[in-house]
Parts: sequence; structure tokens; C-alpha cells
Amino acid sequence: MTTRNRIFFPGNPWPEGHPIEEFRWTASVRNNAVWFDLHLRSEDYEAEREIEAPEEDDEDDFPSDWEAPGVWTNYHRCTISSTQWPNYRGFAVCPLPAFSLERIDGFEACVDNAPPADPRDNAFHIYLFSHGTVAHHRIRFERIAGTDRFDIVWTGKIALSFGGDPDFDRAFTATLFDVAAPCIPSEP
Repeated sequence: MTTRNRIFFPGNPWPEGHPIEEFRWTASVRNNAVWFDLHLRSEDYEAEREIEAPEEDDEDDFPSDWEAPGVWTNYHRCTISSTQWPNYRGFAVCPLPAFSLERIDGFEACVDNAPPADPRDNAFHIYLFSHGTVAHHRIRFERIAGTDRFDIVWTGKIALSFGGDPDFDRAFTATLFDVAAPCIPSEP
């Protein structure tokens, strides 16, 4: 992965975003349909730039945990995945006979736009400041001409549900470049 692959959390202490350490795009066939799974893990939040910790008395000077560097660094890095934890499912793309690289060139998946009542029914899970809930995904695939590689822009909304906040009032954007398309297995 190049350092161009980044994840951004608007309003957090690093407006320049964070490098992505690991990204996997895999595919499976379920009930004669192609499904995609994505797994993203950032580098440590302070991998490129440390933020000096405030004096202990100043820790409450931030309007929210979202703006407090110490809260972020306490949890080290972010993982958004449909494969790392049980119960998460990825998303359906199309019937197997209709699948081709040409078909997904420019394809934008909209996933969990109406999040299920039980977060375990979502396509993805997030570890950000402990475990949270992630939904309202838009995942766009742009093929690099003449190749089996794609640039991907993935956006979504985050609910800091581990702290009891069910509202999807935070966001992320991940930009990934030159990612190999997964092999599509035949249905077992």
C-alpha cells in the first residue's frame, strides 16, 4: 500500500487523515450472487504526526472526545471490516452470471442506508474508540483502464454507540488506489 491510501475522520485532530496499513477486498458467491467483503485497518493515529498531550488539567478543554487527541491515541487505530468479527456479512453486488470487471467499473454500492435495529445485522463493524456502529456506506469502484485494478472511495457514517450514542453523526472517507479486483470463486 502506498501512503496515498488514507482514511479521514472530519473534525478529528488529524485533518490530513491517517495512512491505511491494511486493506483487503475479497469476494464470495452466495446463492448464485457475488458478494464483496472489505477489511480496512489504519496505521496508528499518530503514525505520521504526534500531537502533544495537554496538561492533565486541560484534558477537558476539548468540546468532545472526537476532538481530543488523547482519546484517539488511547485506542491506537481504526478497523472497519465485514470479515474480522463474526456476524458481519459484506454486501451483495449482482447475480454471478452478470458479474464482470466492466460491470463494476463505476459501480457504487449503497450499504446499510437504513441500518438494522441490531448492529450485528450491519454489513460492517468498526473499532474506533472501542467498538462502535457504522452504516450509510457508499463504496465506489473506478477501474484503472486496461487492468484488473481499481481505485475505491468508501464513505460512511459512524455512531459512537459504545458510549451510548446511537446517532450516526460522525463520518469517514477512505481513499484507496490501485487495488486488485478479487477472484470470483465458483459457487460450492
